[in-house]
Amino acid sequence: MFKLFDYQQKLVNSTRQALAEGHKGVLIVSPPGSGKSVVISEIARLTTEKGGNVLFFVHRKELVNQIKDSFVKQGVDLNNCTIMTVGKVANRLNYLSKPNLIIVDESQHSRAKTYLKIFNHFSDVPRLGFTGSPWRLSGKGFKDIYSKMIEGPSVKWLIENHKLAPFTMYGYRLGDESKLKRGSTGDYTNKSLEDFSKSIIRGDIIKSWQKFARGRKTIVYCHSVQFAKEVAKDFRWANISAYEADSKTPEKERDKIMQDFKDGKVTVLCNCDLISEGFNVPDCSCVVLLRPTESLVVYLQQSMRCMRYQPDKQAIIIDQVGNFTRFGLPDMDREWTLEDRSKHPQREGGSDGIAIKTCPNCFGVIMASYHICPLCGYSFEAEFRKLAEDKRAELEKINLNAKEMRERKKKEKELLLRDPSTFTSFKEFAIYGKAMGHKPGWAWHRAKAKGLIK
Repeated sequence: MFKLFDYQQKLVNSTRQALAEGHKGVLIVSPPGSGKSVVISEIARLTTEKGGNVLFFVHRKELVNQIKDSFVKQGVDLNNCTIMTVGKVANRLNYLSKPNLIIVDESQHSRAKTYLKIFNHFSDVPRLGFTGSPWRLSGKGFKDIYSKMIEGPSVKWLIENHKLAPFTMYGYRLGDESKLKRGSTGDYTNKSLEDFSKSIIRGDIIKSWQKFARGRKTIVYCHSVQFAKEVAKDFRWANISAYEADSKTPEKERDKIMQDFKDGKVTVLCNCDLISEGFNVPDCSCVVLLRPTESLVVYLQQSMRCMRYQPDKQAIIIDQVGNFTRFGLPDMDREWTLEDRSKHPQREGGSDGIAIKTCPNCFGVIMASYHICPLCGYSFEAEFRKLAEDKRAELEKINLNAKEMRERKKKEKELLLRDPSTFTSFKEFAIYGKAMGHKPGWAWHRAKAKGLIK
């Protein structure tokens, strides 16, 4: 059996307390890599131990197999469990016996029709949802599915307490971002991702990996199977052991590639949407992000895949498509909610922008407040001085404009007390005419009649 960490046991206790209080839907939020499967297995064990039946479902077959292994290790009575993909459960509702508890993993998908169909069928059965990020591109919340949310520790806390590996992120923007277009889902369209990928010089991908992560067990995330195959081929041309695996790769071949990667026979594993949820290789210490995304869920799952804890491990994240500019660093504090939210994430540079920057010397992604890059020692003092000078110049301009406005108002009051026949310049006619509400041509005609305009 697993020995739960204190924070995992706290999640178990808080969840059981919420159910005891009468909540029919409880959403448990804990970061990727924090061991949600252990918490799920313990809750399932406690339920089956008392003779209760558990219905567990998730959206991918690989995750079903993984949770079965976790249940067995935790001593869960599988005779009292139904463990399937969500599609299979939805198609068998009329044949399934009523469970005592429903458990859903990766429950950010809970708004999908198949999930709602199951929830509605077993409407009086308590449900638990587990996720690393309760966030959907549509902005729609989960308050109609879950009445209570329980949050686990933050990413920062997990790093500080040696439950996740610390990381260094390097940020590039290799492609032409003007090619990216959002589709109906809120994320970038396949066509625009394809156009974007064509603007990437793939040789730069290999160069940056050799510079920052040479020899590290690495997962590369791509937007398409074809692009993943091309990137793997480029790595092999550089004499680096690299292979591509996807959902259409024959099962035996895919299993061999995955096992070779775990065993260290394959250094770089390129994929398209295959390795985002549940894939656990603790000694993988680098990820390369080549798929631009508007999804915070996708970003966190992919960027944090290399942060599974091992002693003395320092993870490397190479974001070559600028996702960090949309979402910040993986360990930034985030406020989760069951309520609806704005559709798109905050953007860098706005009044609420993400306070990060890229070091021009080493390309490390660091907090914007740093005067010295903690990765390479580069000094930002010259830039801060220029920024201060620009702000002073801007302030002086504002003050100057304010002074001009005061002088203009004073002149206007003076002219309103005079007879226009005494005016000696077109400017005086223009100020007087504007103050009196005359049409713009009035000042020109009066000035011309007086011989001030030729």
